[in-house]
Amino acid sequence: MSGSSLTKEAGPVVVTGSGGFIGSHIVLNLVKRGYQVRACVRDASNVLANAHLNSMNQIGPGVVELFSCDMMQAGAYDEVFKGAVCVFHAAAEMGNLEGSTPLKVYEGGVDATKLVIDSIKKSGSVRRLVYTSSFAAVGHPCEEGYQYTEESWADMNQEMRREGSEWNMDVVAKNREVAYAMTKVESERLVYAEGEANGFDAFGVCPCHVIGPLLAAGHQRPWAWQTRIGDMLEGYGHRRMFWNIVDVRDVAEAQILIAENTENTNGQRYNLVATDESGLIKQEELQSILQDLYPDLAIAGNSEEGSTYRSPVAVLEKCVTQLGLKPHSVIDAIRDNADSLLQWGLVTPRVGRDNWQRKDNELGLSSKWNPHIYPAIDPELRRKLESEGKV
Repeated sequence: MSGSSLTKEAGPVVVTGSGGFIGSHIVLNLVKRGYQVRACVRDASNVLANAHLNSMNQIGPGVVELFSCDMMQAGAYDEVFKGAVCVFHAAAEMGNLEGSTPLKVYEGGVDATKLVIDSIKKSGSVRRLVYTSSFAAVGHPCEEGYQYTEESWADMNQEMRREGSEWNMDVVAKNREVAYAMTKVESERLVYAEGEANGFDAFGVCPCHVIGPLLAAGHQRPWAWQTRIGDMLEGYGHRRMFWNIVDVRDVAEAQILIAENTENTNGQRYNLVATDESGLIKQEELQSILQDLYPDLAIAGNSEEGSTYRSPVAVLEKCVTQLGLKPHSVIDAIRDNADSLLQWGLVTPRVGRDNWQRKDNELGLSSKWNPHIYPAIDPELRRKLESEGKV
């Protein structure tokens, strides 16, 4: 038996990870469409952290109700899922907060998703699950310029992996990137298999570099792409990278379109990536856009000269042709990301155009994108760095 497409008349919907950057936009989109939303957060009593979610009740026509849920606790979702018809599972352990480890990143994907599945099966009412995976589940080792599709999986081309990034649990304990990619691949395949076996439709979305407007000050998180935009506004230089930009509003919109679609079936996945070449840009191109948008600010440049490896390459196609998604422009995404950081008072921009290609913190600036060593690193390496006074 297959699940049915979502309508607001069918019953309540649930969003896990509602307090996060993507999750908050999913909730907002659903409320604007008239849905009754059950929003799962860490602590529903935290008025400040949840102010942006509670304020959505003033927007309507839908409503949002908050629930405290520990994603790693068995049964945490049981009551919330009762009577619900669709679950948007956006909660995840990213590894960017203090106390995290690569293994916690892995467990915060697979183990947490198993608990979501358990509560769905107990509910007897959930007909659709939309899982926020990641492009990390798509991007496998490849030659420069290779174009990924929904048929691409991160565990392909294993023979091309560099030493120390092999696809196994020994590496997971030490390498956050492998842990994150593995947990997303395994979680995706898990929800598809469970959907097939238990009569609900499960879908995966795989967003790449997600930026756009922040709905709360708390969405400025270490090692998050929307935060890196703020570093550029403040004048902090970063290592070169190739961006594949998708607007957070499109990530949210696509998920609702997936749930409402009458033709898709269990196991379909959707890459949420750049609309076209305009969103496939080198970092210096992104900085040039920021400089054009904010001509009076000293936008940071790359921390070093050199060439940029053109990857990951993928363009938005399935979401447009099958779902009718009308994506925002890359200029909108960059501008609205930057504007929200400025409006929240989260960045102190530098005035002028001095030293456009500046190096790291040579101006004495503190990076909000990487304010300290990445928490989810090899525990042995962390102990070594701590002994050397580098953490």
